[in-house]
Amino acid sequence: MQNPMRPDEVDSSPMMVKIKQTPRQHPSDEADDPQSVRETRFENRRLAALGIEPMTLAELRGRVPLAQLARPERVDFYLLMLVTAGKGRHTVDFVDWPLGRNRLVFVRPGQVQRWSIDERVAAELVLIAPSALPYREGSALPAELELLALDDWSTGIALSDASATEVAENLSRLRREFDRFDGAELDVALIRHELLALLVRLAKLQRIAAADDAGGPARRAIYRLFRRELDAAFTQHHDLRYYAQRLGYAESTLSRACRAAEGRSAKQVIDRRIALEAQRLLVHSTASVAQIAHRLGFSEPTNFVKFFRRTVDRTPSAFRGEATVT
Repeated sequence: MQNPMRPDEVDSSPMMVKIKQTPRQHPSDEADDPQSVRETRFENRRLAALGIEPMTLAELRGRVPLAQLARPERVDFYLLMLVTAGKGRHTVDFVDWPLGRNRLVFVRPGQVQRWSIDERVAAELVLIAPSALPYREGSALPAELELLALDDWSTGIALSDASATEVAENLSRLRREFDRFDGAELDVALIRHELLALLVRLAKLQRIAAADDAGGPARRAIYRLFRRELDAAFTQHHDLRYYAQRLGYAESTLSRACRAAEGRSAKQVIDRRIALEAQRLLVHSTASVAQIAHRLGFSEPTNFVKFFRRTVDRTPSAFRGEATVT
């Protein structure tokens, strides 16, 4: 999250994240596109080979203006946050997650978040580019990394004192190795090893915190596949048949997996994903209802309005007006 560099500048900042608007015509063009949700991307040439940056919330506040932090942003990286002191909230896709000591927050690429700017909140953060996870590239350790099941993780969980201490120790080791990073391949490997150790520990804690594990590993795997495909195609494909054919499962199998994971049918999950993106655009952009309808794959704005009213129980205009008032 830094000011854009001119083409002749050398980036020596340790900060890896840059706020951009899309579409962009030039690296120095920071003018907002009011019809898009503000995007924060994981970029820094000095640390591109690593794809990981630990920091404290205080360090983040010192680098980014508070007014900028307070604005909603869609991230293209994973965010881990362990709260060590204070109380507040972190908003992710219209849900306010409480912040307090020993609270863990997890944000995925593509989600829209809003930071708490209360200086009394202290936290350890790790920003992770998807490229830093080997299984995203089909490289080493796919079995171990698949066990992480990141798509199953809750956005917020409370840790016990003992668990929070163990996670803090993992974070401390990661930060220590990061501070020694000089660009060498062995340093990259060591830091990613520390990251994997942290993620494996958190995966165990996420599994313990899961309220309902009755679906079983097979249904959870199907659900994860379905959600990944849905996130990639929901603006073009609204029908369950497409996803069933794409993944090679019966529609009823996808629905059983979705009901086990979140208590909804597969079609309801599809509709909620489309509605979530519509809500993001209605609240965080100035795109018209017709423009949003087109962006989300509706042939006519009237069809989108009917869909939104059925799914959210109010019209798009009413939803935008209520969000503006609050």
